[in-house]
Amino acid sequence: MGVKYRNRKNRRPRRRPLLLPVGLLALCGLFIARNGLPLASPAPSPIRGLEVQPYSPENEAEEEEPLPEDLPTGASVSEAVLPEAGKSVAAANVSPITIDGGGGSYPGSGTIYIKNDTDYDIDIPGLLEQPTNIAISSEEPAVLIVHTHGSEAYTPDAANWYEPTDTDRTTDTNYNVVRVGDEIERILNEKGIKTVHARVLNDSPSYSGAYNRTLDVISQAMKENPSIKFVIDVHRDAMITSSGKKYKTVADIGGRQAAQLMLVAGTDAGGLTHDNWRENLSFMMKVQDQMNTRYPGIMRPINIRAARFNEHVTTGSMLLEVGTSGNSLDEALYSASLFADTLGDMLLQLQK
Repeated sequence: MGVKYRNRKNRRPRRRPLLLPVGLLALCGLFIARNGLPLASPAPSPIRGLEVQPYSPENEAEEEEPLPEDLPTGASVSEAVLPEAGKSVAAANVSPITIDGGGGSYPGSGTIYIKNDTDYDIDIPGLLEQPTNIAISSEEPAVLIVHTHGSEAYTPDAANWYEPTDTDRTTDTNYNVVRVGDEIERILNEKGIKTVHARVLNDSPSYSGAYNRTLDVISQAMKENPSIKFVIDVHRDAMITSSGKKYKTVADIGGRQAAQLMLVAGTDAGGLTHDNWRENLSFMMKVQDQMNTRYPGIMRPINIRAARFNEHVTTGSMLLEVGTSGNSLDEALYSASLFADTLGDMLLQLQK
């Protein structure tokens, strides 16, 4: 029997029913009938000068979240060693796994492999050779980092312990994927690629509508900074069996364990407008090629999906999964630093 996965990313926090006196409920109903529902005030923005709009239900897009991937035939899996004294016992139920294109599990060859969940035919050599017709400024912001599911976090350990606000999630930005975004931002800026980081938790307090709230953030940031050409939505994946066992995706890079990375390419197959998705995919393939050339095994196959994941806003948009919930924060930060260094070198070639 194959391993079954639960999609922890689509799991919403459980809420206990709130019991109110009947009279109070009646008064509330009368107030709403006369005055309408009050609208929540926009949350203060972590970007200076950027005002985040409140969520609007009519803007809800039918976007999907990348699902945990089945273990492919021939995947390299080994049982995790029990944690050393002083480390979190949470890591004891985690097994490392490496997912790459070897063994014929995925289309592609060399440094480029894909997992195509659409009916589109993908011309890997043609897209890889397609030129990137994007020019960026060395004086103005060129990259925007966002987090649709910013509360996604990693397996706690002694060095990075946090109190979860939900399963494998925390609103503490020192320990979730926002911290990973900080690392990417830091390195890109150090390399001379001006980068803006929207440290908004678009999945908190409500998971529903997260992609729409992220789109609002992207739109406003690009309105204030028209020079932005690349948008990176940083996530982490999840691989959890029905018994609660976790898998973490890893690669040995320089004698150190790094969280594997996965790029997710959206398309228009789901019915939403995304005319230039092949341009996005072409650039992701170039990133995949450079990363696997420098650090063999660090990249999982590019996941091509029917949903667009807000990647229609620029031809330099990408969704980046940094490890899984089973990885440690240190493993994720290491991989993020390698990604940022490689991407920075690529973007320097596009500066005008």
